[in-house]
Amino acid sequence: MQPLDLLSTPHIVIVTLCILGIILIPRFFVRSSEATKKNLAYTIIFLILVNQGMDLFREGIMSGNLKLGLPLHLCDFSSFSIATYLLTKRREFFLFAFFFGIAGGGMSILTPDVAYGFPYIPYIQNQIGHMMIILGVSYAMILDGQRPYFGDVHRVLLFATILLGLMYVINYQLGEPANYWFLMEKPIGDNVTSFMRPAPFHIIDLYLLAVIICYAMYLPYYLKDKKVLK
Repeated sequence: MQPLDLLSTPHIVIVTLCILGIILIPRFFVRSSEATKKNLAYTIIFLILVNQGMDLFREGIMSGNLKLGLPLHLCDFSSFSIATYLLTKRREFFLFAFFFGIAGGGMSILTPDVAYGFPYIPYIQNQIGHMMIILGVSYAMILDGQRPYFGDVHRVLLFATILLGLMYVINYQLGEPANYWFLMEKPIGDNVTSFMRPAPFHIIDLYLLAVIICYAMYLPYYLKDKKVLK
């Protein structure tokens, strides 16, 4: 098994396929019946739940330490948020998944938190699981016409900040080696935290980066709205 190389051909091909699937799959269903669209939504939810179950089994049960497999990472919150949106169509769940599912899931697809690349099972699971999060968001945007507004950025960041404080308490109560939201230690492998300060100061850098990314994600909508008003 070869260590994960972010510039390897298999990784680049799989990342490309994930991106194409996220963009093209919902477009393929634009003219489909509502029943067919619901079946697509149920398929996304099913794959999200399968991924969550595999995480619990692989990271919690197989490791012999259940606290490692609890669905408490930021991408787990995004997974449940988009799954809940697809079931209820409640906009607040879409917004959380939009900002943190795209940012966190996208980063996880580009720089997986695994030691080995394809065909390592955790690598494949990571790519499919995070693709489903963003595919759900893409579904909401393309098939339901969902989008964020400027005030949504503030509200989502405020909610995430409250969750961040709660996750510190949860990690502390669980004790080592719990590291949800990577608050205690940086994730393994080559990723954006490699350029940040050592733990625990990396979380300050990561938080500031998250704020910048959230506003940057809204920027295209701001420019589009400004152009329309002119």
